[in-house]
This record gives sequence, structure tokens and C-alpha cells, in this order.
Amino acid sequence: MTHPLYMKPNPLYEHYLRQTERVAALFGQKLNPRWPHLAAEISGNAGQGRALDQLIAQNSDSADDSVRRRIKVMEEKPVVCIVTGQQMGLFVSPLYIVYKTISAIKLADELNARQPGYCFVPVFWLEGEDHDYDEVKSVRVLDKSGDLRTFSLNDDQPWQGVPMNRRHFREDIDELLFKLRECLTPTEYSRELFAFLKTLYHPGADWLRAFHGHMAGLFSGKGLLFFNAGDKRVKERSREFFAAIVTQNDEMLQSFALGAERIKNSSCKVQVNVQPGRAYLFLTEGGGRRLALERQNGYFVHREAGLKYSRDELLRLLERQPEWFSSTVLTRPLWQSYLLPTLSYVAGPAEIAYWAQLKPAFELFGLTMPHVQPRHSVTLLEPRVAKLLKRFEINPARIPVDVRAFVLHHLKEKEMPELKAWFEELHRMKDEKERTLLKLVEEIDPTLKGPARKSFYRAMEIMDQMHSRLVRRLREKETLLTDQLTHVHRAIIPAGAQERVLGAIYFQNKYGTRWLEQLFKELPDRFDRHRYVEI
Repeated sequence: MTHPLYMKPNPLYEHYLRQTERVAALFGQKLNPRWPHLAAEISGNAGQGRALDQLIAQNSDSADDSVRRRIKVMEEKPVVCIVTGQQMGLFVSPLYIVYKTISAIKLADELNARQPGYCFVPVFWLEGEDHDYDEVKSVRVLDKSGDLRTFSLNDDQPWQGVPMNRRHFREDIDELLFKLRECLTPTEYSRELFAFLKTLYHPGADWLRAFHGHMAGLFSGKGLLFFNAGDKRVKERSREFFAAIVTQNDEMLQSFALGAERIKNSSCKVQVNVQPGRAYLFLTEGGGRRLALERQNGYFVHREAGLKYSRDELLRLLERQPEWFSSTVLTRPLWQSYLLPTLSYVAGPAEIAYWAQLKPAFELFGLTMPHVQPRHSVTLLEPRVAKLLKRFEINPARIPVDVRAFVLHHLKEKEMPELKAWFEELHRMKDEKERTLLKLVEEIDPTLKGPARKSFYRAMEIMDQMHSRLVRRLREKETLLTDQLTHVHRAIIPAGAQERVLGAIYFQNKYGTRWLEQLFKELPDRFDRHRYVEI
């Protein structure tokens, strides 16, 4: 059973999981494709994988033996990639970044075991060119008391709009690390963890390198490769791709619109509405702010910055400064397949919804659309929480979002057996006694039937009020139980779905690598349902 928090508002995701006919046709591949056929098609497409050598080069100096072994196999067999990626949240936050990565690694391992003729490589695409600082500047954890705490870096107004791969940490990172450690429960893992974090997160440190180093530490030994598409050498390989976006901009927008129309025809909601005035291309002019170009009277413009380029002018700029160009949410999947031989992309529900509108665009650019793999979805159950769930016989999938309703319900369930039994018996007798009374009243004086019914209702209301008063007195005596139930709720639903709220650092500090090992052990090779994993 899936908790209501994890039910997705866009039905397209659920249809994709069930592979219903109206949605399956929107994608290039089925949920369970013919893997050898797809691997052969992608590895044989000369228009894909243009930067595979850069993927190897970027990981060749890794200190992780499993990465070096992976690269060695890549040099011996045809390579296809299982790719995932996400915004670079502070201290690897939120948790679903971890689950996406585990999903990619497990799928690659499964396919390597089943299809020895190819090298299936799990790759994390570093979203270094994203510029939404507000989305990544914070991390949330549970403190020593089990309360949810948020730690955020200061706003940096002069750097607003600048890509994350051009940002460096300032002095406030030291204070944030200190406060974070003070709030977390000290464990046998704390000293080593925070010593490691200080080597990554310190004033002057590069944001992308810090995130990359943190993720590499988390997944050491798993053969995970990282890809930085913002690297200048990768951008030089991307000239042809961005040139196609410029020269075929009208056709590209038409393909996006066609994909959106097909989704509407399937009676599903379009995740990303296509805007005819947008070029779906970013320009980071002069290494400054990342600007979304628009189309106006045959020109590519950004009115606020005063930019205006004809098509030929933009192409000449691309030839000189390819590192200034970057993709948008709808063009990144295309660029990803252009650069890497992407067999499968591990995606969350919202991503799957917008990938559904990209099939015509893949066809336009002559790229094989990858398989789309739903990421794992998990709620971690800490030992104390798992113990309390069993003691109180609570199904975590049935816990309501409202903590007060959850606590009151279970407090009432735990009241004195005699009191509970008495009022339950009273309510069982109520209907029978009311019918008997009304029958007698009707024989005596039918005009009193209404007042009698009202009197009976008032009497029961008084008894219910007495029941509530007794329950309230019991609640006052059950402070410990209230605290335990509140702790369970905060651990499982900390202001929302756990995987979307808490950062990985909370579990790293408390359990070292044990929680990750448990996830790799318990999660299946591919997503089937939301899971509750005891650690």
C-alpha cells in the first residue's frame, strides 16, 4: 500500500507504471523493453554518445577502485549508460537523490549480470548549470529531540541567477556546519563524518566539487560515474547540438507541442506547458547570469538584459563561446542522449510526466529515445520508530498527514478497556433502543415522535460529551504515549514525504553506511511500489 503523500496528482505516472495503452505509446520504449535490441540500437547510433570519452576522462582520476574497474570494462565492451541526475542540494538533500542513484546502480548491475555482451554504466549527471539557488541552499534534519530543523545558507543577491557550477561557499558554511553538528544526535560516526564534510564544504570551495565529492563518498565501491556537462570540453563537443536548437527552433517547438497534444489526447495532464515565445535555450553571457532566451520577430532575445541576436549572430557566438550555452528542462534529455549513449534514464514521477512529451523531439534530432525507469520510493524506519509501529500495531501507510488526528486516534484506541467497552456497547444498543422508544411514543401520542427523537439524540450527545471528557483526562495522563506517537509521525512524515524533506546527512550521522547497505539489500532491481525499509 502506498501512503497518500506518495500518490501523484498527475495520473500519467500511474498509467505509465501500469503500461496502459493510451500512455505507453507516448514513450520511445516500453517499461520492460527488449534490452539487447535497445542496447544495440543506441550503441550503434553515431549521433549519440558524442562525449563518452569525456565521461571516461572525468572519472579516470577517481580514487574508487570500483570506478577504475568499471572504466576498464568500458574499454573492452560496447557501452550504454543508465543515467540519472538532480539539482545539487546542500549535503545531498533531499533523500530521493539517493534513491534515484541507487535505482540507476541496481538497474545497471542487473543488466550487466543478464547481458554480458555490453557494459551498462550507472552515471550521475551533475546539474551544475542549474541556477535556482533557493532550491538547493537548505537542508532539513531531525534534531536530538526529534524536531524538524532547517539549516540554510545566506541569500547571495549579487549571485542570483548564476549557475551553481560557478558558485563557491562563503564564510557562513563553517557556522552552518557547526550548528548542524550541534543539533544532531552525537554518534560513533559523527566525528569522521564531519571531518569528511569539512574537506568538501568550506569557504572558497566549489559547490559542484563539494556535491560531487559527497556523492562519491556515499556511493564508494558501487562503480558510479559522474558526468559534468558544464565542462568546457563537453561544451565544445556540443556545438552541433546547440546549433541544431538554433537552426531548428521552430521545428523543435512544434515537436514539443505535438508531444503535449498527444498527452492531452490521452486524457492526461501536460507537465510542462510549451510556450511559443521561448527558445528553450539558456545563455550565460560573459560567465554571469544564466538567461532564458526568447523568440521575437526572428531574433533570439532577452529583454531584461538587452540581448538581441539574429540566428547567424547566435551561431557565430556559439562557435566562439560554446560554454555559454546550456539546455532547459525539455532540451536536457535530448542533450543527454547526444552526449552519452543513454539506454535508460532514472526519473521521478514529475520527470516521467514531461518525458512523455519528448518522443517527437527525439525523432526530430535523430536520437533514440531512452527507456525511462521510475526511481525507487522509500520511507526509512529507524529502529525506535519500527519498534513503536509494531508495539502499537500501526500501519505506516495509513498514518494521516495531520499529526493531531493521528495522535488523538491512537490515544483513544489505548484508553481503559472497561471505558471503551462500555461506550461501544452503548452505541451498539442505541439504534435498537431508539426504535423501541419511538414505537411506544407513536402508540401513545404520534405528535411527540419528533421531540422524543430529539430528546434521545440530546441524551446520546450528553453521553458522547462525557466520553470525550473521560478520554481527555486519559490523554492528560498519557504524556509519554503522546510523545511516542508524535515521534513516529515526525520521523515518517516530517512536514511532508520523508524522501522529499530530509537530507542524507541525517542518516549518515546516525547510522554511518548501514542505512545505504540496507537499501541496496532490500530494494529490488527495479521499482515496483513504495517501500518501508527498517534500518
